Amino acid sequence: MRLPLPPLPEQQRIVEVLHAAAALRQAKQRVLQGFDEVIQAQYRAQFGRYFTRQGLLNATRIGEHVESTQYGVSEAMAEAGSHAVLRMNSITSSGWLDLSDLKYADLSSQDAAATTLQDGDLLFNRTNSRELVGKCAIWRGEPGRYSFASYLVRLRLKPTLLPEYLWATLNSPYGKYRLFNAAKQAVSMANVSPTDLARISIPLPPVEEQSLFAAFVREVERQRGQISVSGARMQTLQPALITEALSGRLTAAWREQHAQALAEAARERDARLGAPTPQVMVRITEHAPAERRTDLARPRRQALIEQLSSFQHAVWNTLRVEWRGAVLTDDPAAFEEFCTSPQTAWRQEGFAAGREQVRRALEQLAAMGLIRKMSLPRPDPNTGRTEYLTAFRPLREAEDGSRPEEDTALADAERLGRELERRRAPEAR
Repeated sequence: MRLPLPPLPEQQRIVEVLHAAAALRQAKQRVLQGFDEVIQAQYRAQFGRYFTRQGLLNATRIGEHVESTQYGVSEAMAEAGSHAVLRMNSITSSGWLDLSDLKYADLSSQDAAATTLQDGDLLFNRTNSRELVGKCAIWRGEPGRYSFASYLVRLRLKPTLLPEYLWATLNSPYGKYRLFNAAKQAVSMANVSPTDLARISIPLPPVEEQSLFAAFVREVERQRGQISVSGARMQTLQPALITEALSGRLTAAWREQHAQALAEAARERDARLGAPTPQVMVRITEHAPAERRTDLARPRRQALIEQLSSFQHAVWNTLRVEWRGAVLTDDPAAFEEFCTSPQTAWRQEGFAAGREQVRRALEQLAAMGLIRKMSLPRPDPNTGRTEYLTAFRPLREAEDGSRPEEDTALADAERLGRELERRRAPEAR
């Protein structure tokens, strides 16, 4: 492996510049952390008296002051689409929005309308590791069309509870303690549902006192935003700085000022290596990974999705987002878990649907070409025979972002529809 080997003084100069840039980035990061400490210090100073050894003063449950809750969308995401979709990593562990790594999805008018965001909405991370579940951030009306993924819940509050106060309470040691204990653990993930959140008790200061704190939070947000933008720009410039260092352009002016010392160091370097080394010109070429295809127009699929009932939509998203595999409808235990497990079937809550209704919805989704119906073999140890069980699974996506199986499924459903129409025609005559 060949690499440029500048004299030691020039290497040291490159290291100094890179270290200085890293120190500046770290300093900006410390400033950002300082904003978190300032907000919590103001929270303790203003509301600390509401937390006593005897309990909370003027305690209330969060649910009494929530106007509405809304789960996010479950559409497949790509590099382009009609809406930017906020995800788990769009909320930092200290409760700030991070819009630096967005994915996009083409949403139906129904999903877009249901997941609109307004200034002051609270976004709550309902599913994550137990340490991070319950992260929340305040939406501030960024320009553009935004939605949020199914692992987030939008809380819209009544005027009696300001979002800045609830946000700071949930990010306080008390709030994190209550969220940690409210989380229901399942394998590697934990879940805090809106119902669990609604049960948590917090002190309720007068709205006037909350308003003073909200104004303080907004001013901190403004100053933090300026530092955050500057830090993001530095992070973007870091690869360019390294490229300049390895190509020799970073130290070009410095080399002219220290030509004599560098010449002596170069002779010493060559002597230590045993022979003069030729000059090597390094050319840096950046190779970007192939982009996923995002130009796939599927009007038929979109039209089908918009025709789904709320219950069909819930079953469809349960299968492809929560279950993420084939469900054996002929296996009573497996199908019971699909229909009732709190970790996967939460979307179906409130519909009061039985097993046959869920099975019928799966059959309908398969007939429309939105999922696959299949038969899975299972040997019977008692008889030695192989029986075939009915199963349903989500459609697969290719590595390049295309959906060949979906295209095939939609075409199959269309052909089936035409065939059924053809068979009904003679009966009508």
